[in-house]
Amino acid sequence: MECTITVYLESKLVLADRIRAIDALIDKSILSISEAVDGVGANISTYELDDGQVKIKTGYRSVADIEAGIKSLERMKNLYINKLYGRGVQLRDANTFYR
Repeated sequence: MECTITVYLESKLVLADRIRAIDALIDKSILSISEAVDGVGANISTYELDDGQVKIKTGYRSVADIEAGIKSLERMKNLYINKLYGRGVQLRDANTFYR
């Protein structure tokens, strides 16, 4: 069964599963870039991810398009991480760094 990235992520009901799915998409995208660098897939038109349940096929025109897709996936991953764990800030005074 082929589907889109949106349908693939919607099929993951738990936020941690969605984060892992986005990681898999990012890893596959990086491998596609490495193939272009090696010259194997110099003209990248598509890449596929098959996780055993679904196949995702996405089309790109260039390495820059893949890099833009990776940045979008990383932003989405950060949104899910913030939603899952929340945001935290730890404040320290300047004297802490001199010890």
